[in-house]
Amino acid sequence: MKIRSFFKKKTISFILQFILLTIIIYIFSYSFQIEFDPNTEIEQRVIIEFLAKYVLFLGVNGTLFMYLSWLLVSLIPILTNLNYKKAYSSNLLTFFVLNFFVYVFIFVPRQNQVMKVTKGYFNSNFMPLIWNTIILGLVIFTFSIFLSLLLQRIKSTQFGKKIVDEKLNDKPLIICPKCGTEYDSIPLYCYNCNFKLTSDEIDRIE
Repeated sequence: MKIRSFFKKKTISFILQFILLTIIIYIFSYSFQIEFDPNTEIEQRVIIEFLAKYVLFLGVNGTLFMYLSWLLVSLIPILTNLNYKKAYSSNLLTFFVLNFFVYVFIFVPRQNQVMKVTKGYFNSNFMPLIWNTIILGLVIFTFSIFLSLLLQRIKSTQFGKKIVDEKLNDKPLIICPKCGTEYDSIPLYCYNCNFKLTSDEIDRIE
């Protein structure tokens, strides 16, 4: 049951992050250019280009866009879980699942040929792209832990302050002037010493 619940939460998080990424990519019209082999079919190109724009980037603009996009979508598990382990595991799962399919489709060799792209493009771009992937993964990992712990600290501080405020506000309504017994209500007589608590006496105490 716990395993089913675990995968259900991860799946929901993945779907929400994927939708948000898609919206961001659509709004900013981000795309990643790949040099395809002339024999590559149109359907293959569409699938590869669709997946590539979620994780691949080169240059300053591509780097800035991809980092900001992934840090933004990383907020979903962070804010919904408020637990650094769940946050970074959900974020890394989404990130590396998309990367896995991209690299499988683009860079997996078959029969001494690089699948679906030119060999020259593969040789010149594989290392920069894989290092970009690793570094961004580490940034997402660090960001998830740092922000989750920060939010947990803020939440615990606010909770502690609330308890202190409640204790400070939890004052007795009146105090018997004779024996010092505290009351949250206003009785006619003190139950401890039987002193009569008149309205004049109450006003004098307050």
